[in-house]
Amino acid sequence: MARVIERTAKNGAKSWLVKWRIGGGRNSKEDFETCYDRQMANDFAALVTLSGENRPHGYPKGCHGIEDPNYDPRHDPEMPSFEHYARHNYATRLGASPTQRATYLAEAERHIFPRFGHLPLDQVTRRVLREWVEWMLTKPSAGNQHQPRAALSDEQAARRWAHANSISAKKTGRLSPDVLRQWRDADSPQPAPPDAGTLSAATVAKVYRGAIKPVFQTALHQGEDGEPPLLTSSPCTGFHLPTTPITARAVLYGPEVALYLTAVHDIDPDTALFIITEMATGLRWGETAGLNVTHLDPAGRQLHIVQTYAYLLDETTGRRRWQIKPYPKGKKQRIVPISPTLAALLTRHAEGSHTDQPLFQSRTGSYMNYNNQRNRTLQPALSLARERGLAKHITPHALRHTMITMLRDGGVAPGIMQLIAGHASYQTTATYSNQHTPAQRTLILNAVQPVITAASALFGPKV
Repeated sequence: MARVIERTAKNGAKSWLVKWRIGGGRNSKEDFETCYDRQMANDFAALVTLSGENRPHGYPKGCHGIEDPNYDPRHDPEMPSFEHYARHNYATRLGASPTQRATYLAEAERHIFPRFGHLPLDQVTRRVLREWVEWMLTKPSAGNQHQPRAALSDEQAARRWAHANSISAKKTGRLSPDVLRQWRDADSPQPAPPDAGTLSAATVAKVYRGAIKPVFQTALHQGEDGEPPLLTSSPCTGFHLPTTPITARAVLYGPEVALYLTAVHDIDPDTALFIITEMATGLRWGETAGLNVTHLDPAGRQLHIVQTYAYLLDETTGRRRWQIKPYPKGKKQRIVPISPTLAALLTRHAEGSHTDQPLFQSRTGSYMNYNNQRNRTLQPALSLARERGLAKHITPHALRHTMITMLRDGGVAPGIMQLIAGHASYQTTATYSNQHTPAQRTLILNAVQPVITAASALFGPKV
């Protein structure tokens, strides 16, 4: 029998979880639905019981106890619904890792099944996909719209008020009593809630290409035992996604490199070496964090990239956690050359460590914690760099873009760039030619100088 369980979040918001065993069997798999109204939860639990301990028709996963207004009971029962077929597709994608399969399912449960998961595969048309795109572009981009945000503490509210009013206040740590007193004297104003915005066209494209299009591609193929394909055509054929605005990558040029690195070094020298290694090799953050001492070859002046530190699904617990993945992105190991100076710095940094220990260790001796590094060092360093004149928002991945851009400006062959960057496709490496850098701008202007020289001769030196 379906059970209704009341839950209370840390911020005091209440919700009701309806749980039942599918079909009512003692060892059957559990299904559940979260409702945000007690009466709605009771009504939904009654419907589950009337349906033989099964999810009621017209109430897809993620419905929160509200019947789908698009549900049509006349659908052909022989044709599987998109949700039923997609769940099987995600679970059997052999080329995808468990983390990727879990990501596809999570995205579908959040963004796809509530909209057209109930439709049979052959009734998902280009019109359905177009209306789905329009719906997606109006969805909030972050946060749970059903749950209120946690209230700010006095210090958090006072700090934001102080920054908004140009009052000197520390960005981290304890706030001074004087600032708190000024905030209370101003009637303790609370900041306006942030605008969550809506999903971007890039996010819609990511969900479509990972969790929708491959499902229909599979439905066009014969079964393993020669069964005929479910579909003879795909709605994705001829379907065009909205164009995604092209934005310039955040890349450090010339003096900006030293400015940023100096700011990081002033906050934490060990993190500065980590960042220098990233920028001098083009490694992804997880590849840098996953380096062991044994992966450093100071004699050969190179790093062996054989694994990465990533936020992966733990199949035992069903939750994600940071852990070592025994191969880098693309599943191809590679060797990256380093300069004699960097080799000497890394060798000195690794002194006293065992060969199987991380090259860059946290305070506890384990692999680096991404959140700690970002909150304790990188964000304060970025603020410091901005105070010193840096006008860009730099992330760890921007350092990789910086290095690959340096390779391009230095005239490194595209094939070598792809090898160093660890790109599976040359098309990814080619995207670094989509915008010109200061060095490329100089080359362009030098190349057309004969035209400018001729113009000066024709129109005079003041042209």
